[in-house]
Amino acid sequence: MPLIGMIFGCCIWGVVADSKGRKTAIFFSLLVDFLAGLISSFAQSFPVFLACRFLNGFGIIGATSIIFPYLGEFLPNKKRDSVLGKLELFWNVGVIILPGIAWTLLNKNTFDQFIKMEFFNPWRIFVFICCLPSLISLVCLYFLPETPKFFISKRRFENAKIVFQKVYKINTKQSFKSFPVLTLYGESNNNEESCEIEKKTPFLKRIWENIIDGMTQMRMLCSQPYMNNLCITAVSDFGLMASYYTLMMWFPEIFERFNNYGKSHGGQKAGLCEVSQSSQVYNETFQYSNVCEPSINSRVFADTIIIGLSCIPSSISLSFFMAKLGKKYVLVTGLVLSGISAILLNWVSSSEETLILSALFEALTSILETVIFCIVVELFPTNLRAPALAITATSGRLGAIFGNLVFGMLIDVQCNIPIYLFGVMLIGSGVLCLRLPKSDDYLVLH
Repeated sequence: MPLIGMIFGCCIWGVVADSKGRKTAIFFSLLVDFLAGLISSFAQSFPVFLACRFLNGFGIIGATSIIFPYLGEFLPNKKRDSVLGKLELFWNVGVIILPGIAWTLLNKNTFDQFIKMEFFNPWRIFVFICCLPSLISLVCLYFLPETPKFFISKRRFENAKIVFQKVYKINTKQSFKSFPVLTLYGESNNNEESCEIEKKTPFLKRIWENIIDGMTQMRMLCSQPYMNNLCITAVSDFGLMASYYTLMMWFPEIFERFNNYGKSHGGQKAGLCEVSQSSQVYNETFQYSNVCEPSINSRVFADTIIIGLSCIPSSISLSFFMAKLGKKYVLVTGLVLSGISAILLNWVSSSEETLILSALFEALTSILETVIFCIVVELFPTNLRAPALAITATSGRLGAIFGNLVFGMLIDVQCNIPIYLFGVMLIGSGVLCLRLPKSDDYLVLH
């Protein structure tokens, strides 16, 4: 359900970011995510909880995608890749912290302590804690400015100049008055007057103007070379997310099945498909109960944390490799290697081998959407960045839904088919990205 929410969110927040500003889109997307998480922690029925999860996905995708043009438009070209690459590190820190919190709250001892509390249990506390980062982020964002590039693209030069003055004051420790730039290129004397006219425009007319602007942007995106580049990034993100999101969500279940198989077969080694196909027999023999067991095996949390830790080296080194090799070749190499590591999952014979390959796969794939977003930020001019990112991210979430449906249907029947499929999709995406232009050929409005 969160992935479906993400699909709708990508479309809406992209339009908001381009019409009302990057900061506005991120702020309200975080607000929606926080409120949905807060309500879901108190939800008393499954439909309400499901609706909240939809809104969680709808909200958070705006923040995680629009943050790239927001931050990128504050940065000079020579530092953009380095700084945007570091965003991935924070994602991986979250991937490590999340199972750590879950391990603390969702183990059997904690559930035993809450056994007398019918309404509030560790799962509700866990959901509530998960919404707090959005609250903290939107409070911090409130004190940050809108990007000057967005203001300039909307011919709001006075607002852009104020942002430049704030940046100048923070960087140089000098007063606003000493800011050396008096006027911006393209600025006219009737700047403030045009802003007043815009404010007095009737609400419905402004909506219609925003629709017309959106249609104009779509026509520009459908022209060359933008259309070709957008198709490559969208298809690549589809293949990446179909594999990354699916396996990331299923790895805990796979580790749990290996644990159950070891218990029922005396520690005997087996491959992933054999373990998956025998899981139904194990469930009927050992785990069937009229009462749902809410706690989770501690080994699952430990393995998930190990996978998260394996992503730290690739996240730290991402900026270095993008600077030395270029984003295009980091993306191509990462996609091909991650595709090979996915295919090799068909030859594992133990939970330890699965953990090693899973860690390698996550270390490679976790950084690649960041690289794709960095490429989009550099490929498209200011007025097309947010829509291009929205379309690319939407394609990725469609891929995530596709991957989960395929893997869920086939894991207990013929699990080697989706594994091969994911590997081929990743390698194919890498080959397709060879058609992306090099950095020197990017079309950017400076």
